[in-house]
Amino acid sequence: MKISLQSIKKLFTPGESLSKKTAQGTVWLFALRIVSQLLGLAKTIFLARLLAPNDFGLFGITVLSVSLLETFSQSGFQDALIQKKEDIAPYLDTGWIVQVARGTILASILFLLAPFIALFFRSPESEQILKCVSLTVFIGGLTNIAVVYFSKELQFHKFFLYQISGTVADFLVSVTLALVFHSVWALVFGLLAGTIVRFVASYVVHPYLPRFNFSFSKAKELFSYGKWIFSSNVIGFFITQADSLLVAKIAGITSLGFYQVAYKVPSVLGSEALAGAIFPAYSKIQHDIVKVKEVYLKILKLFSFILMPIAGGIFIMAAEFITLFLGEKWMLSLWPMRILSLAVLVLTIAILSNYMFLALGRPRVGTKWIFVRFLVIIILMYPFMEWWGILGAALVVLIGALVSAIGFSVQAMRMLELGAGSFFKSTVAPFSNTIIMMGVVYGFKSAIVLNFWSFFLYIIVGVMVYGALTYVTDKLFKNSMISLIQETMNLLIA
Repeated sequence: MKISLQSIKKLFTPGESLSKKTAQGTVWLFALRIVSQLLGLAKTIFLARLLAPNDFGLFGITVLSVSLLETFSQSGFQDALIQKKEDIAPYLDTGWIVQVARGTILASILFLLAPFIALFFRSPESEQILKCVSLTVFIGGLTNIAVVYFSKELQFHKFFLYQISGTVADFLVSVTLALVFHSVWALVFGLLAGTIVRFVASYVVHPYLPRFNFSFSKAKELFSYGKWIFSSNVIGFFITQADSLLVAKIAGITSLGFYQVAYKVPSVLGSEALAGAIFPAYSKIQHDIVKVKEVYLKILKLFSFILMPIAGGIFIMAAEFITLFLGEKWMLSLWPMRILSLAVLVLTIAILSNYMFLALGRPRVGTKWIFVRFLVIIILMYPFMEWWGILGAALVVLIGALVSAIGFSVQAMRMLELGAGSFFKSTVAPFSNTIIMMGVVYGFKSAIVLNFWSFFLYIIVGVMVYGALTYVTDKLFKNSMISLIQETMNLLIA
C-alpha cells in the first residue's frame, strides 16, 4: 500500500484513534532513535580513528559533569504536564521560569567547580573544557518548555525535527573539527553546536513565547508530582553514571575512554525515546486498567521481538565490529561491550513498566525500584572493579539491571493482576529464537573469513534465521507475533 504525504498528515489529525497515534508516535521516535544512533555510531567510528582513548576519556568527564547538573535541573515539571488532563497552557510560564533559573544557577556552579572537578579526576586539561561546556547548560535552560506538547498530544513528528536538528549539527561540527585539529575540542564544540541549534529549533517548531509570569501555587502543584520524577532522575543519574565515575576515578581517564566506547554500540538498544510514546498513551487510558494491561503486554511482546535479536547480534558480532570499524587499539572494549548489550536489553523491561507507573500516577513505585538498583551498584561496583576493571563495572551494571527488571515486572504483574505465564509468554519466543540465531551466526563466522562484506553477510544471515524462526514458532505455538506485527503495520499505513 502506497504511503502518500496526505496519508501521513491524516495520521496526526484529532480524529485519529489513540492506537494509531501511539503507533505513529513510536515510528517517529524509532526513526529518531535510528537516525540519532546511526549518526552517533558513525561519529564514534570516525573519531575513534582520529582521536586517542584519552580524548574520549576527557570528553567523558565533561559529559558526566553536565549530566549530573542536567539531572538536578530536571524538576519533573514536564512529566507532570504530560500527565495532567486539563489545559496546561497556564502552567507553561511558571515551568519555563523554573527551568531558566535552574539552568543559570547550575551553569554557574559548573564553571566555578571546573578546577576542582579537574583536580578530583587528576586531569588538569579538563578544566577549560568544563568551563566551555557550562555554556550548554545555560542555553539548555532557555529551551522552549512548550515542546512538552509534542509528547502530550503525540505529535512526535515535531519532536523528531526538534531533536534531530541538534544531533545533525553535533555530528557535522564534531567530524569537521576532528579532521582539522585531531583534538578532544572537536567533541566539545560539537556538543555546543548541537545545544544551540536545538534551542533555536524549539522555538521554530512551536509558537509559544514565554513571559515572566510566575505562580507559586502552580509551581507547588507541579512539584507535588514532579518531586518523585526528580528523585528518580537524581538516583537514576548515579545508577547510570556511577560506573563511569568510578572507572574514571579508579582506573583513569584512558580506561574511561575504552569503557564509554564500549557503551556506545549497546546504546542503540536504549528504549527511552521509544517509551516516550508510551507514557502519554498510557496517560490517556489510565482509568481503564483492562486496556492498560492489554497495551502493556503488546508493547512488551513487540519490544522483545525487536530488541532481543539486536542485543544478541551485538554480543556475537562485537569482536568483528571492533576489528573492522574501530581498530585493534579498542579491543579492551570487547567484553564490556558484550555485557553492556545484555544490561541495556534487560533495562528495557524496567523502563516499559516504569512508564506505566508514571502514567497511572504512581511515580513512587518506580522511584523505589530505581533506588534498589542504586544500592546494588553502590555495594558491588568498587570490589568488582578492583577484581576485573572495566569488565567488572559492566557486570555490576548487568546485575543491577536484572534486580531492577525483576522488581518492576513483579510490581507490574501485581498492579495489572497479570499472571506470570502471560508475562513470560510475551518474551520466551523472541529469547529462544535469538539464542538459536546466535548459534547459527557463530557457526557461519567460523566458516567464512572476516572482511567488510562478510561482516554484513553475517548480519543478513542472522536476520533471515531469526525471521524464519519467528514464523515457525508463531505457527507451532500460536504466539500471535505475526498478527501483532500486521496489526502494528495496519495502524501505520491504513
